[in-house]
Amino acid sequence: MSGIELFHFLRPWWLLGVPVVLVCWWLAHQRETRTQTPQAMLPEHLSAALTMGQAGRCRLRPVDTVVLALLLMLFAAAGPTWSKQASPWFTETAPLVVALEVTDSMRANDLLPTRLDRARFKILDLIQTRTGAQTALIAYAGSAHVVMPPTKDAAVIKPFLESLDPRIMPQQGASAAAVLELAVDLLGDEAAVATLLFVTDGFRATDIEAFRRFSGEPGYPGLAALVAGTSDGGVALLPDGTPVRGAGGERLDTAVNEVILNQVAAAGEISLVRLASGDGDIRALDRIIRSNLRQADDPDAQWLDQGWWFLLPAALLVLIWFRRGWTMQW
Repeated sequence: MSGIELFHFLRPWWLLGVPVVLVCWWLAHQRETRTQTPQAMLPEHLSAALTMGQAGRCRLRPVDTVVLALLLMLFAAAGPTWSKQASPWFTETAPLVVALEVTDSMRANDLLPTRLDRARFKILDLIQTRTGAQTALIAYAGSAHVVMPPTKDAAVIKPFLESLDPRIMPQQGASAAAVLELAVDLLGDEAAVATLLFVTDGFRATDIEAFRRFSGEPGYPGLAALVAGTSDGGVALLPDGTPVRGAGGERLDTAVNEVILNQVAAAGEISLVRLASGDGDIRALDRIIRSNLRQADDPDAQWLDQGWWFLLPAALLVLIWFRRGWTMQW
């Protein structure tokens, strides 16, 4: 949900003072209106001619600033909030399922040495930044398979990750939709606070409907994708150095289909991150994982009191009271 939908007050009873302040403001204005001055007895054109220094005078009166400052203080005291702060225990142990695409297109060399090799490096880097958190590994091509159930030991995952190769996958293809239910079963009760991360070079049009249904289910993990590859593609080479061929004998097309990628991301509410040099992509993924955790129904999460946003303008208005001639007359 967005911040507007989550907006509420922690101490709403303070808002009962709002109508009281507004009534006092109205009464003060009524009293000033009834007060007769010598100029008020004269015609308007004569009063304007005999009054000096009033033309450029600000219409804002002391009572207005007092009321505005009081209203801001009341809103601050009511405790406005629109976001939660996850408990540290959940933040450090947010589960993650990594679904790695292991297909011939991941052999492409547009990311050196290959997309698959770069993906392995990034997965290991991400796991190392999440000390104490559980991570599971799924490999998929035409079908999806659990490589490693949730574990906190990155050293256990590494040899299994390095051994993954398209030749050992039982079915050809790239069915990301096959991962969805498998990941939910793997996470169990922790699915709602987890993230399912696809490490892939793209999706297929046949995945759109499955991801749309998945994103609408309550208690399911948040989705993210680390996209390895470029729109131009590269040459996919077999271990013996020969190019991978398609069904018709042509060289395999490894270009990332940006249109399908964005369509699946929109249908499944997937946060996309492009694989890049440096650690910017890893930091972006870590923020997404933490964000998915905060959006989940964490029973230990505390609402953040954002009242200080209202106190800052109230303090500035109070400073006006030090101005000479700006004293409030009660």
